[in-house]
Amino acid sequence: LRWKVFECVHNLHHITWMCAVRRANVFSQSLGLAVTSYLASISDMNKCGAGWPDLWRKHGFMVCFEGLLSAAGKELGMIEDASVGIAMLRMVRVVLMPDNGIPSKAVYIPSSPYLKWVNIFPSGEGSNRHYLLQIGVDPSYYAERVPPPLQNNAAVQLYPLLFEVGVDVRQWGAHTGANLMKNGQRQQEQVTGGLVDDEDDDVGVVDTDVLVALNYEALRKMNCYAHAISPQDILLDKVQAAMAILFSPSAAGTEQDRDLPVHPSLASLHSHVISSAGRMNHNILDEAATIAQQLGGGGIVFCKSGKDRTAMHVTYKQAQFAARYRDNNDLQAILRDAQLIRVHGTRLPICEKNVGQAKYAFNSLQVKFMPDALKPPMNTLAGFLKGGEIFRGGGIES
Repeated sequence: LRWKVFECVHNLHHITWMCAVRRANVFSQSLGLAVTSYLASISDMNKCGAGWPDLWRKHGFMVCFEGLLSAAGKELGMIEDASVGIAMLRMVRVVLMPDNGIPSKAVYIPSSPYLKWVNIFPSGEGSNRHYLLQIGVDPSYYAERVPPPLQNNAAVQLYPLLFEVGVDVRQWGAHTGANLMKNGQRQQEQVTGGLVDDEDDDVGVVDTDVLVALNYEALRKMNCYAHAISPQDILLDKVQAAMAILFSPSAAGTEQDRDLPVHPSLASLHSHVISSAGRMNHNILDEAATIAQQLGGGGIVFCKSGKDRTAMHVTYKQAQFAARYRDNNDLQAILRDAQLIRVHGTRLPICEKNVGQAKYAFNSLQVKFMPDALKPPMNTLAGFLKGGEIFRGGGIES
């Protein structure tokens, strides 16, 4: 019995350590992305001129993560890791400071003419853990470009959101299987093989409900932020209380305190999220990104490898931006521009640097199940089998 207890304690310590390592890895990466988005927004003179810095100081800077992972196999675990690491960003406050010499424990930044060093100060434990991130800025740049509301040690708290929509054939299969079960038909609980040769990323139990839960949670957080930025006859104290409950489940409050009326600007997004069960609805990401931009926030796109699904989504967003710049909202023109960027832009060279082939790791079968906005040109596809000519060397993943 003593050895059994010892073994259980050992396993518990091992699992605890592995969870801590995974959480630290994801948190550090998401923090770097969030701070980069924040600094990019500060560099946007149009945003600063519109008065957003004062609102960031009061209500936090919104960082909207747009995930393209599927709730199946290994990617389900990646979603779980990402959701925890991104939620931890709420514990971070960012302070911009003029550089008067590098502090003793700060990390020097060698590659930037304007940013000199970073320093992070943790405090508290458990759910009361907080991080103060100080960034040293070139004094002349600080005085000229950092808005007055963000000077004099003003701390801006990060306001992270995670919207997640699977956009590939795995997610389509997960939804189809879930719908069959709801209709009384039998489904195997575990997939026994990959979609392509030597591919095992879709092996494992699927969970389609996790995406609905994640998107609804992000919707409620965005709804609170919208009420804070653009009040709708609701006291700010109630909005802040709802924020505290959403980001800290242990905080005192009822379910009624957690939910606020849907803000008018979020009506379309609310409709997409509520109706997303069993469906692959890319409009959730599209609408969430648009609203985040309207609320002065930043957007970050990610998938598993950051080169294929991310490329499709980023190029679509670039085409949308170009259309807004030209005051042209024709969807066909946007899709045409996105295809041109996918062929002649920087995304194929990124694939080549990553895996040695200037091809997107999709095949014609996978493309059939992708949303129209994210379908790549057929002449840029890698093909079906890793054992085939295009996959020689084992570089490309599907």
